[in-house]
Amino acid sequence: MAKREGYRPKRQALSPALSVGLTVLLILGLLLCNLIRQRSGTRTAPAEGTLSVHFIDVGQGDCTLIRCGETEILIDAGEQEAGDTVVQYLQGQRVRSLDYVIATHPHSDHIGGLPRVLREIPAEHVLVSDIPEADLPATASYERFLDAVEQASLTLEIVSPGDRFTLDQGAVLEILGPLGTDYKSLNNYSVVARLTYGDNSFLFTGDMEEKAEKELLTAQSLAPVDVLKVGHHGSSTSTKKKFLEAVTPAMAVIECGDNSYNHPNANTVKRLENYTDKIYRTDLLGTIVMVADGRDIQVHWEREAA
Repeated sequence: MAKREGYRPKRQALSPALSVGLTVLLILGLLLCNLIRQRSGTRTAPAEGTLSVHFIDVGQGDCTLIRCGETEILIDAGEQEAGDTVVQYLQGQRVRSLDYVIATHPHSDHIGGLPRVLREIPAEHVLVSDIPEADLPATASYERFLDAVEQASLTLEIVSPGDRFTLDQGAVLEILGPLGTDYKSLNNYSVVARLTYGDNSFLFTGDMEEKAEKELLTAQSLAPVDVLKVGHHGSSTSTKKKFLEAVTPAMAVIECGDNSYNHPNANTVKRLENYTDKIYRTDLLGTIVMVADGRDIQVHWEREAA
């Protein structure tokens, strides 16, 4: 029978057995939905695709590429000799331009490769932390970095805690630190940023050490994350107990290479192991790529650990 507008078919009474069965199914369905919500949490923002984070193997240094839709972000680029490696990787990934280049702090194992990148890959913004002029280094690597920024017709843009950058697909990069402006170590001037994509979260720490970690704890700026980019290559100066209690990472990435600094420090690794057995190291695995869909994160790496 064709339905007419306003037509309502007659309801038939349910048998007692069928009624009880449907009620049981409804209750079970509600319990299952509640269990799923408890296990998965509440999504902070809808995810519209995938986001990838590439921890590029540059030896003893840091270099991270964030890709989300059309948004491309590069954090650091290792030592000067790593510049070619980074450019080749970006070109291999068909990165034609960078929306943001973040120089976490002016140490050569973080900014050394950036001049090569800025010469080969167009960039729109170069972000740095606010470092007092008296604390800026007079090193060749820092001078090369400044020259490359100028030659690219760019200026250094200072970021502050609370700054937020909305990326494609609803992802958000929020600057958490540094909170201070008077550090003895340049490491504590590192730009610290949290990336959120749906329920997934990443914390990038540069070479942040214990003093800056404590300031973030005091300011209550830290929260649990899925992935922690471990500070200062796993040094004993970073990733302290109280800090880990706040971020409780489900996974950790240590960017390091062959070095004489004892990175990563065995005690630091032990502290991490209290929270996760998923500790990925570029010196062992090569480049590590994490692909997030807003709920789950898949991990891929370049080579098997020896």
